[in-house]
Amino acid sequence: MELNKRTIKKLLAIIAFAIVLYWGLQNINVVSGALKKGITLFTPLILGFCIAFVLNVPLRALERILFNKNKNKFVAKIKRPICLILSILIILGVFSAVMGLVVPEVINTGKVLATTIPAFLDEMLQWAQDWAARNSETIPGIESWLTSLDINWAETTKTVWNYVQKGATGVLGSTVAVISATFNSVINFVVAFIFAIYIIMNKEQLKTQISHTVFAYLPQKVALRLTEIVKLSSRIFASFITGQCLEAVILGSLCAVTMSIFRLPYAAMVGALVGVTALIPIVGAFIGTFVGAFMIMMVNPLQAVEFVIVLLVLQQIEGNLIYPRVVGSSVGLPAMWVLAAVTVGGGLMGVLGMLVGVPLCSIVYALMQQSVHSRLKAKELATDGPCSDAAQPQKQEESEKPVQNQKNKKV
Repeated sequence: MELNKRTIKKLLAIIAFAIVLYWGLQNINVVSGALKKGITLFTPLILGFCIAFVLNVPLRALERILFNKNKNKFVAKIKRPICLILSILIILGVFSAVMGLVVPEVINTGKVLATTIPAFLDEMLQWAQDWAARNSETIPGIESWLTSLDINWAETTKTVWNYVQKGATGVLGSTVAVISATFNSVINFVVAFIFAIYIIMNKEQLKTQISHTVFAYLPQKVALRLTEIVKLSSRIFASFITGQCLEAVILGSLCAVTMSIFRLPYAAMVGALVGVTALIPIVGAFIGTFVGAFMIMMVNPLQAVEFVIVLLVLQQIEGNLIYPRVVGSSVGLPAMWVLAAVTVGGGLMGVLGMLVGVPLCSIVYALMQQSVHSRLKAKELATDGPCSDAAQPQKQEESEKPVQNQKNKKV
């Protein structure tokens, strides 16, 4: 290998990287602490980018619908602020509507549970005692044991209340820490929201500046590839957000209408809850089903069973007919990898990982498809789609022909 300046620079860069990597592995606690501090420092900016990306989805649709054909200069100046305000109002309206439906019903359900659960458990105990009386010969001693059970609900309620009071006292003891954390969260959100508005209002200029910087400091091939990946990521995330929200609205509306038809309680609230939890791929609808079934069970257990059956049927219709058309076709990720993305993302980052895991996995899946297709094409194995099994024997036969011809010539 020729030791020119370029090679020496590469060797020095590799050696420096190895030294830094070794030092980082030896001081992993320092590195992790610095990373946490850096993430905390840049949290408002990262959150601002996320808010801007979410706001940009309805904003682009509003600009296309309301001001697509208007070329007036004055309209061009005011269309962005108007569409931004409308986007914020739409998101706040949806959030307020959902909270207005869910929160009051949850509070009422909590009050109902406080009076219903003791009576429900007493009925279950009475049923168990009757069952034990009928089967006392088969299971000796169980009737006397069940009869001796005497739950004092007043004392139990008093004990729970004392426990809650002690917990509240402990929380009040750290009031300063709680207020400080809440204040910091509010400040971060306000800064992030203002930062998101600046990004939205100047997104074309920001896009041009970032593009010029990338092409100025990176090789042209790397810059072009990075630009393609950013465009692909933006398209997949936008399609996922739009499709997931539309799918959640459809499922929540179907649930509310079907529950109203079957005269099930909490139709509007459970429909809104199912719609909100459906934003989490795969597992979200089951969370809504469990919560809704529990609330209905406190009113009528048979209706809870009916609700579970109805919602399972709706989920099958939604999963096989609606979701593939609304979300699956736009994201382009098979169901197996959707499940894997939700599982891994949920294990790493909880609910946020479930939400972000699917589009991230879609990006990796699309990039792998492009890479595999280009490599197969370079090896002359690619056809219209993935390489078929018949292509490999054909190539082998073609490669074996020159060898056979050489053998015949030697003979």
